Amino acid sequence: MTAPLSVNATVDALDKLAGEDVFVTGVLHFGFEDVSLNHWPQLERRDGYQSSIWLFAGFGSLGFDPTACERMSGKRVLVRGSLLKPDPALGGCGHFSLWPAELQARTLELA
Repeated sequence: MTAPLSVNATVDALDKLAGEDVFVTGVLHFGFEDVSLNHWPQLERRDGYQSSIWLFAGFGSLGFDPTACERMSGKRVLVRGSLLKPDPALGGCGHFSLWPAELQARTLELA
């Protein structure tokens, strides 16, 4: 198994990795209008959303359990999924197009 990428490394290689299956580690944020994976360690985070990836996990009967995600919020996690670039017309991903990339998660587990 390959080692997971950091959020910063994933964002930096977005042009190369877009559309690929990736394995990324970071800190889960599970909140209202902000479900994201943030770079760890915190001291290496960049300004704004540049050290964060919008996380689409699909919730409910066909996706992840929101209660479990709430318990993992603020903790380091490992996420595997498909990395997407933003639509050029929007300029970003997620709520208000604030994130530089989106990760459509297939697996989510504590690191």
